[in-house]
Order: sequence, then C-alpha cells, then structure tokens
Amino acid sequence: MAMPWLFLHSAREVAAGSGCASRAAEHARKRGCQRPAMVLDPWFAGSEAAKSIAAELREACGNTPAMIAVPAGEPDLDAVESVRAALAKADPDLIVVVGGGSAMDTAKVARMLLSNPGPAEKISGPAGAPMVPHPSLFVAIPTTAGTGSEVSESAVVSVPGTNYKMIFRNQDMTPHVALLDPVLGVTAPAGVTAASGLDAVTHAVEAFWSKFANPVTDMLSREAMRLLASGLPRAYSKPDDLQAREDCLIGSMLAAMAFNSANLGLAHAIAGSLGALHHVPHGVANALALPHVSAFNETATDKAKEVGAMFGGGTASSAMFRLRAQLGLDRSLDEWVKPDALDAVAAGAMRSGQLRCNPRAVVVEDVRDMLERMRAPHG
Repeated sequence: MAMPWLFLHSAREVAAGSGCASRAAEHARKRGCQRPAMVLDPWFAGSEAAKSIAAELREACGNTPAMIAVPAGEPDLDAVESVRAALAKADPDLIVVVGGGSAMDTAKVARMLLSNPGPAEKISGPAGAPMVPHPSLFVAIPTTAGTGSEVSESAVVSVPGTNYKMIFRNQDMTPHVALLDPVLGVTAPAGVTAASGLDAVTHAVEAFWSKFANPVTDMLSREAMRLLASGLPRAYSKPDDLQAREDCLIGSMLAAMAFNSANLGLAHAIAGSLGALHHVPHGVANALALPHVSAFNETATDKAKEVGAMFGGGTASSAMFRLRAQLGLDRSLDEWVKPDALDAVAAGAMRSGQLRCNPRAVVVEDVRDMLERMRAPHG
C-alpha cells in the first residue's frame, strides 16, 4: 500500500500567453478595485511594459497606481520594510507585483505585514506561522522564469548584517492570480535567463526525487522538466523566442507547485548556505551544486535515470553538467568563496531542513567533498 501523501496549492488562477499581463486590469474591474499599487523590480520600473500595465490599471481603477520599486539585490528585511511602508501609505485594495523572485518574495512578506503589524519574526517560520489575511487582491506577473514565487506560499528573506535567512510560509501569502506573459522576459540579460532557469530546473529535479514526492508532484515535476529541457536553452540563445519563454515560465510555475508540497533537497541546502554566507546569486549557486548533488543521489533513486533522459540522455549528473555548460554557467566556486571558508559553508548547509527530503542521507563530509569538487569547472 502506498504511503499517505499530501498535495498543497493555494493560487486561485494562473494564465499564460503573450499579452496576458492585461488580465490584471480585468481583475481590477471585476473586483471593483479603486486603490491600485504596483511593486516593481528596479530594472523594470521605468520600462514601457510597466508603464502600459500602470495605464491599464489607472483606467480600470479610476486612479493612478502607487509605483513602488523594490530595492536592488536579493530580498532582505530592509527591502521588506521599505515596501511595507510604501504600501501602508497607499492603502491598496489591489497589489500587482511585477518582477523576478526577489521582488515577489519582498512583496509577499511586505503585504502580509500590513495585516500582521509588528516585527517580521512574529510571522516567520518554515512550518507556517499564523497570519491574518490581507484583504487586497494580489496579482503576480513574473518577468523571469526561476523561483515560481508567483504560485508558492513561501518567501525567503535575509536579515541584514547576518548570515541568517528568514523563511515565511502561509497559504494566504500566495498571490491570488499569476499571469505568465512571455513578452516581459525578452529584454532580460542572458545571464539572468540562465541563472533563473537553473533555479527552476533545480526545483523540478529536487521535487521529483524528494522523499516527500507524490503522484501529483511527480506529474508536475515531469512536465516542468520537459518544458525546461527544451525551452531554457532556446530562451538563452534566442531571447525573443516567445514560445521558449512561455515554456520556461510554465515549467518554472509547475516546478514551484511541485516543491510547495514535495520540498527540495541537498542542492538547495548548499545554495542557501552559499547565498547566506557569501552572497552567491541563488540561481548560480544551484548551477554550481546541482550536477554534483545529482552524482551523489544517482545511487539512491531510480528517478535519476528519468532525470538524465529528460535532459538529453546519459546520467542525471552528466545531463546537468551539459545543461549548465550550454547556459554559460560552468564556473568555479572560487569566484565567490575562498577555499578556507568551505568548512563553514558545509556546516551551514547541514543546518538546512531541506536535507530531510533528499533521497540519500548526507553527512558534513559529503557536503565538504562536493564543495571541493565545485571549485573546478567541469569542462
């Protein structure tokens, strides 16, 4: 008899296709929203696409949206407080976040602090702290295909001046509507497409062979891998390939729906430690770690063979090495971390709750060995 399993998903609507960002205004009309706010990636804030969405919201709501730019960099509590204060001033009944995972995670936590006043620690915790829902309609429009934050119920935020990252998780944090418009990603730099895409691939792979995978998450992970294996190299080499962009957005979204229930594993434990201690960009950290983690896990799960087949054949590890080389991410960990700091990175990874989901048991020596291997590019 199969073990009992649980699948969780809290987004109300997902739409995909060129131009679907306009559905934000349609939802505003249906809901009767009058006080819109837009939370934007800083690089996207002055774009023509952002201006177009703002104009549509102004027409739908009868008021000009408050335009709030998220501070540059990965999300931290200072950025969250900046956005929270701006949202509190706007008192919005509609919040539309447009950007990558950093903007979305920042907006998700800032919005919940509006209805849960006090220090952020009060509502943090990986198990899902109690939160009072905020009454605003919440719409997420991703501009990169990576985190899948537009359909997940969690967010990760750094604490400035420390190596600690706070986790927030609650179903009321999930955007009500996710709009996957491939047009918005065309101007993303190739490096952003690659790094965010490797993050999505890592989500799909780790959710697939997680100890907490189930029939629903397996279905989502398989389709995510199929779409990303085909779409990501194309989107990287030909930025205006809208079908490739859409495939990546859908793949990223499906992978996030999978890990929302199945969780992740060793690659994310290592990436989290690298990000917290040395500010290695999250997608790059996953690109460095995933091939080596794949080699480690191959003996522990039959699903590894399927991962290799999904990404062009061979073993899972060879397929991941090949993919990251295609995306210009076959790099050395030494670019970010000095060799004498690797023990601390390994110790940090061992504190991650994601290790309980990994298909093979891990000890600190295993992580330290992988970090040493990550110092040399594969090619």
